Amino acid sequence: MNIVKKLFIAAAVPAFAVAAVAQAPAQKAPAQQTVKTAPAKKQAAKPAPAKKQAAKPAPPKTLDQILSFLPNVLAEGKGIKITKQAFIKELSSQIPASALAQVPADQLKPIVKQMVNGMIDRELVFSIAQKNGYKPSAQLVKTEFDNMLKQLPKDKRQMLESQLKLQNKTVDSYKNEIANDLMAQKGAAFSKYLKEKIEPQCKISDADAEKFYRENQKNFQVAEEITASHILIRPNVPAGKEKDTAAVAKADAEALAKIKTIQAKLKQGADFGALAEKESACPSGKSAKGSLGKFKRGMMVPEFDKAAFAMKKGEMSDIVKTQFGYHIIKLTDRTPAGYEPLNKVKGDIKNYLKAKKTEEILKAQIEKTRKELAIKVTSF
Repeated sequence: MNIVKKLFIAAAVPAFAVAAVAQAPAQKAPAQQTVKTAPAKKQAAKPAPAKKQAAKPAPPKTLDQILSFLPNVLAEGKGIKITKQAFIKELSSQIPASALAQVPADQLKPIVKQMVNGMIDRELVFSIAQKNGYKPSAQLVKTEFDNMLKQLPKDKRQMLESQLKLQNKTVDSYKNEIANDLMAQKGAAFSKYLKEKIEPQCKISDADAEKFYRENQKNFQVAEEITASHILIRPNVPAGKEKDTAAVAKADAEALAKIKTIQAKLKQGADFGALAEKESACPSGKSAKGSLGKFKRGMMVPEFDKAAFAMKKGEMSDIVKTQFGYHIIKLTDRTPAGYEPLNKVKGDIKNYLKAKKTEEILKAQIEKTRKELAIKVTSF
């Protein structure tokens, strides 16, 4: 959960596939029949009918046209005013007009209301930060950016540099660019306020984490897992003979005979991994001596799944037929169903509880500020 991200994004608008509008091809004029007439009189030639031009597709709607139902002022209060123009300007950088054009107005209105309220909340937290002495500035953005860079792992830093290079930018030029962006300045001020004033109020103890863990055990359930290897022999049907019953039956019989030979070798003590590497048609044979790693119930095809989960550790299956061919499976490990240990999930629980507490504090501050500034959202 990321409260900062949650407040910075006005609201999530679902992605709508842009439907392709099929245009009917222009109809061809019917061919004129040659009419035989008496040679005595010649009929005056009639002018050929003018060809109908294909209708030009209507130009795509702009955001202003799509959101024509919006009033000029969407929300207003003491010191805060969100206009339709400002809303559309911000929206245009986030969502293509073509996506919104597919949404009926009655479905679009509640989405837009959500977004407007998101913008209000964002502006309110910015004003709360400033009220507490955290003023937006270019220097603050640079400082926050430098702090972020220090925490980035080396590989992530290199990835950032590579991405910026593709845009003909450096880390420093990008930092200077965003430092001059007013929204980034407000965001940096809010981020500093959050870290210094809100987060210290949200300390979570080990006891808090353990209490949450005990009360929400179902969230930490772990399904049974097994580790298995297999050898796959796939029927080799000649190309173009896939629908030839005799050819398919012959290939199937050959595959079955081969897997039986391999099974006999395994029963005589042959190394499973070596045979998988040499004979298996599955890529796991060459890459991992037949090992499929860990997997849960339902991750394999039903026949394979049923056979693998019925075995004990160290056991080898009989021949199993699936849609892929014939398998011999070896179970190498089994982890019973249970729960993630507390010490493994404690850090995640603390982060979750801290974010939840932060959200509650900010929500209360936003509601209080809404009332103080008498914020009103215009009906539409």
